[in-house]
Amino acid sequence: MKYLHLGSAAIAVGASLASATAQTCPPLGIVLPPAQAPSSNEAVTSATKKLMAILESKFSSQLNSSGISLVVKSIHEDEPLFSYHFTPPVLSGIGTTAINENTIFRVGSLSKLFPALAALQTSSIHMDDLVLKYIPELKTAVATGSVEAIPWDDITVDSLMTHLSGLATDTAMDLGVFPLSIWQDIGLPEIPQGTGPNCSGLPGTVPCTKQDLVDELKRREPIYLPYTTPSYSNVGFAILGMVIDAAINETYINAIQNNIFDVVAMNSSSFNGFVDTFPKDGFVPVGETTWNATLGVFESAGGMFSTTADLIAFADGILTNRFLSARRTREWMKPRSHTSSWGYSVGAPWEILRTDQITADGRIVDLYTKSGDLGLYHALLGLIPDYDISIVVFAAGAEVSSDTTAEIFSAVTEALIPAIDEAGKTEAVTLPAALVGTYTDKTTNSSLILSINSDNTLTINGFTVRSFDVLHHSNLYSLDALSIGGGSLPEDTYVDARLYPTNLVGQTQDGVKQTSWRAVYDTSTAKEKSEEDAKLVFKDGSCQSWTQLDRAAYNYLSIGDFLFSYGSNDEVTRIRNAAFNVTLTKAC
Repeated sequence: MKYLHLGSAAIAVGASLASATAQTCPPLGIVLPPAQAPSSNEAVTSATKKLMAILESKFSSQLNSSGISLVVKSIHEDEPLFSYHFTPPVLSGIGTTAINENTIFRVGSLSKLFPALAALQTSSIHMDDLVLKYIPELKTAVATGSVEAIPWDDITVDSLMTHLSGLATDTAMDLGVFPLSIWQDIGLPEIPQGTGPNCSGLPGTVPCTKQDLVDELKRREPIYLPYTTPSYSNVGFAILGMVIDAAINETYINAIQNNIFDVVAMNSSSFNGFVDTFPKDGFVPVGETTWNATLGVFESAGGMFSTTADLIAFADGILTNRFLSARRTREWMKPRSHTSSWGYSVGAPWEILRTDQITADGRIVDLYTKSGDLGLYHALLGLIPDYDISIVVFAAGAEVSSDTTAEIFSAVTEALIPAIDEAGKTEAVTLPAALVGTYTDKTTNSSLILSINSDNTLTINGFTVRSFDVLHHSNLYSLDALSIGGGSLPEDTYVDARLYPTNLVGQTQDGVKQTSWRAVYDTSTAKEKSEEDAKLVFKDGSCQSWTQLDRAAYNYLSIGDFLFSYGSNDEVTRIRNAAFNVTLTKAC
C-alpha cells in the first residue's frame, strides 16, 4: 500500500483525482470535528423523524406491558438531541404511570462501569496490584498445582475490571441455590442438605456477604489462567467492590456517590436499594420480581438503579473529562482484549462494538457500550467518541430482552450517526469555522485548496509550494527521491490526499487558537488495494495508515503537519506548514 502521511492532518484529493469506489483508510478516530449543533441540522431533523417511526412500528407497537426509555445527546448541546419514552397500556400498579427520562429502572451489569471508574479515581489502588494485597483471605485452600486451584498470585485488579481474571462468571446464579427436583430430572446429582450454595439476593434467597463469596471461591474452579482470553465475570466485579472497600477505608458505594453521582447530579441513581422517589418515579413492569432486591456482595456487579437522564449526565461527564483527567479518560476508553467476534472487543469493562456500516466512507467507528440485565430490566449505555454522542436505552417487561436494547441501540446508531456525520460536513463547509476554501501565500506563490468530498472528509484538491506541485509529487518526500538524480521529476499517477484532525489544540503567544491536522497521501488505486488484499491472510491488509502518520520530516519538522489558526469568531484564517515554511491565508 503506497502512502505518504504528512504530519497532523489527512488530506484527500477531489473527485477528479479520487476513485468513487476506492475505500479510504483514515487513522482510527474522527475525520472532521464533531458537529457543534447537530440538532439544528436538517439531515439530523429528518433522521429523528424516521427514527421515531421505526421505534413505533418495530418496537413499541408490539408491546403491551413493557416500557422503553431512550435518550440521545451531544456534549455540545444542553438539551437531548432525541428522546423517546413509551409507557405500556398494562401497568403493574407499582411506581410511575408515565415513563420519561426521570423514570427509575434497574440497570443490571451496566453498574460495573461505576466501581471500575471509582477504582481508577483513587490513588490508593494500582491496577497491577494483586488482589491478595487487599483481600489476603482469598488465598485458595485447594492444593497448589491442582487444576482447580484459582491462581490468586496472578490475579490483578486490572484483570478484574477487564474480564481477564479467569474467575467464575457467577456464584449467585448457581442452580443449587434453588433446590428444585427438576435438577435431578435432567441428570444432575442431589446436593446433600446443608452443603450446597445458599445465598444469592434473588427473590426467595438471602444476599451473599463478603465472607460467603470468599468461602464459595474456595470451592469454585477457575475458567482460564489470568490474561488468557476474556470471560465475563460478575465474581470479578464483586471482588472489585471488596478491593475498593479495603483500599480506601470506606465503602465503594460512598465513593461512587461522592465522586461520580454528586459530580454530575445523578440524583436518582443508587446502589443497595432505591432512592426515596422510587415509589413515584420507578417503573416496575408486570411480573417483575427483582425490582426491590438487594444483591449483597454482588451489588457492585449489577445492583444499581438509575434513569436515562442520570446516565446521559454520566456519559457527558466521561466525554468532558469530569471524572478523570483527559489523558486517563483516553486511556480508559481503549480496548484491552478481543473476542471471537470481529465486531466486539472488551475494555475495562467496556463492551466495544466495531462497525463500518454507518459512515459514507465505510471507515471503522468504535462504539463504547456497557449493557446490563436484571430480571425483566435491560439497559445499554453507548458512547461514540468520534461524534461526541451518547445514547442510553432502557427496556423493561416480559416482552423485551437484552436483544431489544441492542436492536434499539443499533437502530438509533444507524439512523442518526450518518446524519450527524453529514451535520459535521455542513458545519465544515458553511459555518464561520468552515474549513473549505483556498489558502494562499502570494509572496511564495504557494496555495492549498481544500474541499469536503462525498464521504465527508477534508480533501486537498491542490497543494503548491513555491510554484512546485506538492500534491502530485507526494512520493518524492522520502529517501527514495535520492535515487532519481537529474532530469524531470515523476508525477504520481494517482493520489488521494486527505487532512484529518488530531486532538492537539493550543494557542500561540499572542493568544491565537491553533489545531493540528495530519495529511495522508494515498497513491494506490482501488484496484491495487483489492489486489494487495487478495494476497494477504488478514482482513483489510492494505489499510496501514497508522504506520505512516509521521514518516516524512524535514529539518525536524513533519512534512504532513498542518496547523490551522482561528480568528475571533472561531473562523479558520490561515494554515501553516512549518516544514515547507509557508503560512497560507484564507481567501475572502
